[in-house]
Amino acid sequence: METGSLAGETAQRRANTRSKLLRQRLVAGAVFAVLLVVASVAGWFWINREPQIRELVVGAGPYRTDSYELMREVADVVARHSAFLRLKIVATSDSSYNISALNAEKVDLATIRSDTPVLSDVRAVADLFPDYFQIIARKDAGINGISGLIGKRVAIPPFGTDEFRSFWILADHYDLPAASVKWIASPFLDAAKALLAGELDAIFTVRSLRDRMLLDLFEDSSLKKLPLQFVEVGQAAAISIKRPFLGTGIIPQGTFDGSGPTPSRDMTSSVVKRILVTRDTIDADAIAELTRILFENRLDLTIRFALASAITEPNISAGLSVPLHDGALRYYNRDRPSFLQENAEPIALMVTLAAMMGSGLLALRSRLNNSQKNRIDSYNYVLLDIADRARIAQSEADIRELRDAMFKLLETVVRALDTDEVTEEGFQSFSLLFESVREAIRERLGELPTN
Repeated sequence: METGSLAGETAQRRANTRSKLLRQRLVAGAVFAVLLVVASVAGWFWINREPQIRELVVGAGPYRTDSYELMREVADVVARHSAFLRLKIVATSDSSYNISALNAEKVDLATIRSDTPVLSDVRAVADLFPDYFQIIARKDAGINGISGLIGKRVAIPPFGTDEFRSFWILADHYDLPAASVKWIASPFLDAAKALLAGELDAIFTVRSLRDRMLLDLFEDSSLKKLPLQFVEVGQAAAISIKRPFLGTGIIPQGTFDGSGPTPSRDMTSSVVKRILVTRDTIDADAIAELTRILFENRLDLTIRFALASAITEPNISAGLSVPLHDGALRYYNRDRPSFLQENAEPIALMVTLAAMMGSGLLALRSRLNNSQKNRIDSYNYVLLDIADRARIAQSEADIRELRDAMFKLLETVVRALDTDEVTEEGFQSFSLLFESVREAIRERLGELPTN
C-alpha cells in the first residue's frame, strides 16, 4: 500500500509541476505580447519622428578660392537633398590653419592639400580637385624656363602659407639661389594687378585651372592687349620622386585663351590634390550622407561649379592617402558584396550540414521516443496480464501474490522514469492503469469467500 501511495504522490507532484509550468508560460506569453505591442508603437514613433538637424562646420580655405566656392555649392546641394544634414562654410587662411582648427574642434570638416601633415585622428572623405603649380610671366620679360626667373621680379604667395613653401620646393629642385630671384610675397590679387601694371615679371601660384581669380587675370590681360605666357615645370615627374605627395599633370594648350593660345602647347606641371577631411569622432551617418550627396548629385554640382566633376574617391591603395572615415567608407563599399554574398557557398554548405545533423538528431529523438513508448507499453501489458489473472484467481494467496507482483512492477517503472527510460506521459498512462488494476484486485479479493 505504501508503494501505491508513493506512486500516487509522484503522479500528483508531476501534475502540479506541469500545471505550474503551463501558468508560467501563459504569463510569459502575455508579457511578451504586451512588450511586442509597446515596441511596435515605440518603433512607429521613432520612424516617423522629426529628423534632428545636424550642422557641420567646414573650413573651406580663403574667400573666393576654388575650395571655398566649391564647398559653398556643396552646402546648397546638401540643404536641398538631405533631410538632416547642413553645412556651414567658413573662410580660412590655408591648409595648415584648417588642420589646426580641425584638431581644436573649431571646424568639423576642412579642405586641405594632400601634402599637409595631419594627426592620426584625421580621416579623408573625398578627393576634390587638383591644384597646379603655375608660373605666369609677361611675354616681354623673356622668361623661357625656371632658370629664367633669376634676376626677375617674381611674386610668390604670402609668407608661411602652403603655396609659399611650394615655390621653394621648385627653387630647391632647380637649384635657384634664394637671393638670385627678386621675389616678393604678395596676395594673388595684388600680384595680378602689379603684373599687368609692369611692376612684376612673373607670378607663382598654386591653383586649379578653373580658379576664378586666375581666369580674371587672363581676361584682363586680353582686354589690355598684354600677352602672358606659362613657364613649364618640365621636371615635374622628377620632383614627384623626391616628394611623393606631389603628382604630375598636364595644362592643356589653350586652357586660358584659345586665340593666343595660352598656354601655347600642352605643358607639364606639378600637381597637388585638394582633399576634404574630417575627424574620426564625427558622426558616421552624417559623413555617409555627405559622401552620398557628393557623388549621387555630382551633375547638379558640376552645373553649378565645373570643378565638381573632379571629385573622386580617395585611392587608399596608394598608401599615401589619409585613412578614410568610416562614414565615407560605408558609402564607397555600398556596391561591394556583403560577407554573406562573398561566403555564400561555404555558408550554404554549413547550413546543409547543420540541416543534416538536425535531421539526424530528430530521427534519433524519434527513435528514443519510440523505444520509451515500447517499454511503457510492455509494462502496461504486464499490468493487463495481472488483471486477467486476478479475475480468475480462486484464493486469497493468489491475489496477494499478484498484488506483490504489481507493486514490484511499479518500482521498476519508477526507476525507469528516473533514468529516462520512459517518458512522463507514459508514466501517467501507466499510473492510471495501475490504479484501475489495483482497484480490480481489491474487488476480486472482496469477492472471494472468507475461510
